[in-house]
Amino acid sequence: MSSSLIALAAAIAAAPAPSDAPSHANSNSHSVSDIPFTASAVASMGASMGASADTSAADAEASAIGKRVRDSEIVVTGTLESRELQKLKSPALGVSIDSEQIGAINTINTEDAIRYAPNLIVRKRYIGDANATLSFRNMHTTQTPRALVTVDGFLISDFLGASYSTAPKWAVLAPGDIARAEIIYGPTSARYSGNSLGGTLELVTREITENALRLNAQGFFQNYKYYDTDEDLYGYSLDAQADLKLDDRGGISFGYRHFENEGQPQQWRTVTPGTPYADQAIVDMGLGFPLRIAAQDAIADATEDQFRLRGNYDLGQGWTMRALAALLIDQDDTTNPKSFLRDESGAPTFIGISGITQGLSTSHELLTGLGLNGTISGWSVDLAASRFTLLKDRQRQSDPADVTTGIIPDSGKVTDDDAHWTALNATAERVLGIHSLSLGASYTGYYGNSETSATTAWRSMSDPVLQNASGGETELVGLFAEDALALTPEITATLGLRWEHWRAQNGFLLNGDDRVDYASRSDDAWSPKAALTWRPDAMTEFTASAAWATRFPTIGELYQASLISYGPNVGEVDLDGFNPDLTPEKGFDLQLTASRRIDNVKVTLSGYRQAVEDTLFSQSILIPSSDDPGTIVSQSLITNIGEVETWGIDLIVAAEDLILDGLDLDANLSWIDAKITENPLNPALVGNRFPRVPEWRANASLRYRVSDALDVAANVRHQNTPDRNIENNSSSRCGTYYCVSPFTFVDLKATTHLGAVDLSVGVDNLLDEKAFVFHPYPGRTVSIGLHWKGGL
Repeated sequence: MSSSLIALAAAIAAAPAPSDAPSHANSNSHSVSDIPFTASAVASMGASMGASADTSAADAEASAIGKRVRDSEIVVTGTLESRELQKLKSPALGVSIDSEQIGAINTINTEDAIRYAPNLIVRKRYIGDANATLSFRNMHTTQTPRALVTVDGFLISDFLGASYSTAPKWAVLAPGDIARAEIIYGPTSARYSGNSLGGTLELVTREITENALRLNAQGFFQNYKYYDTDEDLYGYSLDAQADLKLDDRGGISFGYRHFENEGQPQQWRTVTPGTPYADQAIVDMGLGFPLRIAAQDAIADATEDQFRLRGNYDLGQGWTMRALAALLIDQDDTTNPKSFLRDESGAPTFIGISGITQGLSTSHELLTGLGLNGTISGWSVDLAASRFTLLKDRQRQSDPADVTTGIIPDSGKVTDDDAHWTALNATAERVLGIHSLSLGASYTGYYGNSETSATTAWRSMSDPVLQNASGGETELVGLFAEDALALTPEITATLGLRWEHWRAQNGFLLNGDDRVDYASRSDDAWSPKAALTWRPDAMTEFTASAAWATRFPTIGELYQASLISYGPNVGEVDLDGFNPDLTPEKGFDLQLTASRRIDNVKVTLSGYRQAVEDTLFSQSILIPSSDDPGTIVSQSLITNIGEVETWGIDLIVAAEDLILDGLDLDANLSWIDAKITENPLNPALVGNRFPRVPEWRANASLRYRVSDALDVAANVRHQNTPDRNIENNSSSRCGTYYCVSPFTFVDLKATTHLGAVDLSVGVDNLLDEKAFVFHPYPGRTVSIGLHWKGGL
């Protein structure tokens, strides 16, 4: 059996494109459906591969070399080919994370699936963090509108703003739903909007191929110690999923997951010197000045209930429908802050400590999506429509503890958010001679509204009085055309053009009785793309690409309801701190990528330069005072920075059966140099490194199939110290709380297969390294998982 499968793998690697499909635009995409197998070739392997009879036996035997056979369909799950793009399309750099790689990760939340992907980071502060933002290459962790994220073509990116609270809606999936993840770096394809300026991620769900019931249980634990914090923290998840095959026409899957976790405290609070108990504080000099640590915020106690429905159905005449629906009910409890100080009686006290609050939050979110694909007059057509609705989002928070009495008051604030977005996409593809044509249109519409009220009783929300509100709408319409021309059998030129029309409307700010309404705005942008790919042989590829992209401002960036942070009006909305006239940021991206496969090892080296004019980011500038226009004051707000330029190199290595049969490796090393090159509003920042972008990132995942019954994996994540602020001042690089620190996390996992049961044991951050992204990352976390699959 093994020899026939090895021959098959070699055939896949070396097979030419079908005669009616010359070299196409996506140089990284070689799906199994592109390989011209003959009936006799498949039949000759039928006995050894079990394509028609005992599927469970075939699965067990095939798993030893990472192949899976179901219903006569060959699905590559653990080869170098499965690391290539299959759903996303780009002539330039792209990678995929397949099911074997995902299986080696301690995946507790959906975003864990891309943990070791090249040159990106997910800002996940604790298990179940709803603010786990995604950053590619040269992105700050708040530049979320530069990361385009979809699930089966349905948009889950939160482009309502650019902040820690606008992370993708990862929780529309459970980890077990994911078959693979595909990533494009930079805006290299005309298919995707200007929000792909940083990169594009698509999560592809597992196909429904049989009647099955799946049960998953996970438990996790960490003991977190830092300063005087010493907490034993627990969590668990229970997931049940029923897959129903609809004859040979498709399938439908129902899922429910309950999740609870205790996350480590996310901030520590300082005490004012000279107050009665300040001498008990822990003094941290890591920033170059004293942080007098006196208390911890409450444990982040998160609870989620997730209801999922997805399916696909063959409508006949070459048309297939797909659908996805997910309802998330989330609750977070941060009501138990702790003081490290003690009064004369030995009781904990908050006297002299600033910023101590209690809070509760609840959100209900719904995503629905419907897609169709088929053929019209020789064109392959894909249509997708999705809608995300924030059904309820309420955050209740007490006012800070009185520094004189140490008592947390009953008064507080209640914030209610209302939001939704709609996404429509249509693409058509066809091969005409040497041309591989793609045409498409898209629409996205975002609406957001936020209201904050004061209340005398924050838990019960008694007598709320509206204090401030903000909101608005944005729309983006796009059209694109792309053509991959097979100039020769070895050379493909890809030319693309994208046009986008943007509109912002109904923007407003409210502060008490003062209201400001903003006029509607609109703008257009053209974004050309070009790439040249040379494949001198079946194992080697070179690609040079140039791409322009325009990323338009979000509701939050235009109408940001920021608060005055100091002075007599602290806590009030700063109506002079907004800029509804922000211009879009315009990126120019150059990439040169070379890849070479040598037997069972593939090496990719990619260099890039990206220059972004009018970068949208927060900085301090000098403006006239609102009280006295003749007085110039320093104001921090989102502005357009003249230009940020990035040079970078990515080295990516993938190997299977390395030295030993069953030993696979994926590793990557990235160098990034992101600097401000122009800034008319604050020239002193020119030459500074862009904040939160490290110079070096590295990841590695080493996996070994010990036997059919046991898989083990060792993984590592690393970044060096980035600057935490745009000023690059003396405390910009540091390694304690409040910093964006370096880290090297070592993660382990072992999985044993016992018939219908898989049992896994893992540990993340084995060395218990304390690292920070201002907030602390988790310490050593042990997890155990149990997966059972049975028939229905």
